[in-house]
Amino acid sequence: MGKNLKGKELGRGLSQRPDGRYMGRAQVAGHRIVLYNWKLKELKKQLAIAIDEAKRNNLLPEIDGRTLTLSEWFEEWYEKYKAPTLKNGGSASYKRKFLNYYGVRIGSKALADIKQLHVQTAIADMLEAGRTSKSIREATGILQNCIEAAIANGLMTINPVIGTIIPKCEKVERRVLSVEEQEIFLTYLATTKSWYEEMYKFMLLTGMRIGEVGGLQWEDIDFQGRFIYVKRTLSYQYEDGKKTMRLTSPKTENSVRKIPFFGETKDILQKQFEKVNRRRLDLGERWRQPEELGNLVFLTSLGSPIGRYSVESDMRHITKQINEILRTEALYKGGIPKKFERVHPHALRHTFATRCFEKGMTPRTVQEIMGHANYNTTVSYTHVLDDIKTKEAERVGNFLQNKDNNERMEYDGLIGIL
Repeated sequence: MGKNLKGKELGRGLSQRPDGRYMGRAQVAGHRIVLYNWKLKELKKQLAIAIDEAKRNNLLPEIDGRTLTLSEWFEEWYEKYKAPTLKNGGSASYKRKFLNYYGVRIGSKALADIKQLHVQTAIADMLEAGRTSKSIREATGILQNCIEAAIANGLMTINPVIGTIIPKCEKVERRVLSVEEQEIFLTYLATTKSWYEEMYKFMLLTGMRIGEVGGLQWEDIDFQGRFIYVKRTLSYQYEDGKKTMRLTSPKTENSVRKIPFFGETKDILQKQFEKVNRRRLDLGERWRQPEELGNLVFLTSLGSPIGRYSVESDMRHITKQINEILRTEALYKGGIPKKFERVHPHALRHTFATRCFEKGMTPRTVQEIMGHANYNTTVSYTHVLDDIKTKEAERVGNFLQNKDNNERMEYDGLIGIL
């Protein structure tokens, strides 16, 4: 922070020379800016204009809003505008917030083609996928700043974020498959011979996040000890305008963990191994598995790594088809069709935690398996056990008549979940 002749701080890059003139300095992508003025207010305005002009001149050559996509511009904007203002020159979580919310939905669109409807549709899709209003607002704030810079650089004429509405949700109920819904879901996978059948079953048996499943390698599985080691996650990001995939560290330190084999985990992994090998032989040179990412367990039908958005898209299709089947069945039986609510990847993780509690597992054990950093996060899953609540209420019987109470409540099992 520079100071004036009286010792008062003027702000970053500003100072006052002995002759009374004010001096403003800045550096943009190696270009040095030095300006002088007798009036501090005028100098600040000149410096801001000079910095903006330097940033404009440092953009990718010969670009315009019709050839540059939103994700490509975000990378350019983040590097030259945002990262320098963040601690340690940038934040991976800041980039992930944009990429996982807007990048996967409208990131491939040209800047000039993005309309308010596209942004509003993306918001609706995020809400349906279980994102909270708070997190969507954070991502939208990033998008707003990114687009404002695009407008300032002549790449767009209007800001499509203005006027969009993010409904306020006081509390987002976790999407958990009931036992009946889980059976419907698994039956559909088996009947349609879904390519992702083994992967979805694996997620229901491990509670792993979709990024952790995408980054799982065969070397991470101990068939003899019957453990799965979660060591990394597969993340998507844009570098120099190109979509890239890389294996990174898990979400938190607690996310690095080992998960025991539950039920038919071994059989499912063996089926997956055999299926992928058959597919690889059938496609030959058309098999797209990238060697630099290691020997991944779960891949698309063409051998590409599995990303969150492609799985979300597949789950939307599954939900639509299941509801169509339920509607047809109800039509033939003359009844009212059941509604199969939207399922997203994280819902399988929620379902796993719920099944664990239904099976009587302790919260501490579930916390270790899920990789939750906060114990309260694990305990919060107990609120969805409506079936168990109902059965317990029925077991109690006549609640207000306490004379014949011969049984004594065991409180030890409730410690930590009240």
